[in-house]
Amino acid sequence: MVKGVKLTLVSGVIALTLLSGCGGYDNENNNVVGSNLILTQDTFKPVVDVPKAAIQAGLDAQGGGQQALLGVKSYKIDYKTKDAHGKEIIASGLITVPAISKQFMDAYKQQTGSDFSLSIVSDQHGTIFTKAEAPTAEALATHRPNVLATAFSGVAGFMTVQPDYPGYGDSNVSHPFILEKPLANSTVDMIEAAIAFANKAGLPINGQVFLSGYSEGGYATMAAAKEIQEHHPEIHLMAVAPMAGPYDLEKIGLGVFSQPVMAFPPYLAYVIKAYSDTYEDVNLSDIIVDQYVPVVNTIFDGEHNATVAYVSLPNMLSGNPADQAPDKLFKAAFMSDYQNDPNDPLRKHFVENSPIDWKPAVPMKLLHCTNDEIIPYAMSQLAYQSFIQQGSTTVELVPIDGVTADPAKHETVHGDCAQAAYSQVIPWFDKIRKGEK
Repeated sequence: MVKGVKLTLVSGVIALTLLSGCGGYDNENNNVVGSNLILTQDTFKPVVDVPKAAIQAGLDAQGGGQQALLGVKSYKIDYKTKDAHGKEIIASGLITVPAISKQFMDAYKQQTGSDFSLSIVSDQHGTIFTKAEAPTAEALATHRPNVLATAFSGVAGFMTVQPDYPGYGDSNVSHPFILEKPLANSTVDMIEAAIAFANKAGLPINGQVFLSGYSEGGYATMAAAKEIQEHHPEIHLMAVAPMAGPYDLEKIGLGVFSQPVMAFPPYLAYVIKAYSDTYEDVNLSDIIVDQYVPVVNTIFDGEHNATVAYVSLPNMLSGNPADQAPDKLFKAAFMSDYQNDPNDPLRKHFVENSPIDWKPAVPMKLLHCTNDEIIPYAMSQLAYQSFIQQGSTTVELVPIDGVTADPAKHETVHGDCAQAAYSQVIPWFDKIRKGEK
């Protein structure tokens, strides 16, 4: 459920020519939604301001003939949302917009006969372990554009919205790792705050909203799409692209506990920690082997990275796969209960938090590498089958083949697949934005 996306992603995006048309949906002045944006004296001061020439230089260095559309500016915002317990908290996120000039606007109108407008993409990031990896933290530390925001905004001309998630950025709560409601809330509330930001900043948004995300971000994207469809008709959702997410958590658990080796133990431990923080009937000490309970209680504090988490938990650095077996981390009695009792508390909560119990009514593409070794391709197959059984006619399963990774370089197919997936998503969003099929 990694966050990493290679910088070469931008050069892999199909060239998009915005002067051929932009989002044309008129939301009839309904762009004012919510009042959860928190205004400060720094709200409208960009933390990233990169001119078109700098983006073009980076694209030229990568080759491929890709053309930058505009420069980009990024802004950090704070907004109100709710945590896993329904308590109001302050969260943060990054907004990146094309640096629209009067010259560009005039040229666009002269060529198309209409005014240029911005469609919004809310992109949910994959798993991170440290607070420094959050979108706003990276922007504040480097003053350089996020690679996905550059692709969506600098090359494709979208307004890009990237929530930090509770537990990162400006929120001081435990991260609700793979918990449906708080991840959906933080995404939807970020979109509403971003729309309020755009209105106050005078940005020409057009009402179109798209959702994308990879790994944990794919899960958050699916949860947010469900929340928007069921409870937020004021948000005009155009298309959704969940990529390689753990959508059926019950099946994930059944698979993990029946396999001889865990793929990446920190992900599993992080989920258990999040659920034990959220639910009174899920106790860490009943699930985790005693010697690792203090480790799990402390390792996910936002200060320890994925490598530290891996070496701190059962692993096969010795070369022996048996050292990374499920029973090295999970108690045998718990695994037996989970596998044999549908009323096991964790198993029941996993079912409750699997966002595949609805009928998508908007275009959705489930993209996933067929040889993903971290989150099996079967996750997207199960989600697709569930949606079809519930009568959805707008969902497409998109298998991605041919992605390989070099274990010697600590690469995984799951991590490397993100580039291939996003390279399909961005041009697809562009077509829908323009009204093309």
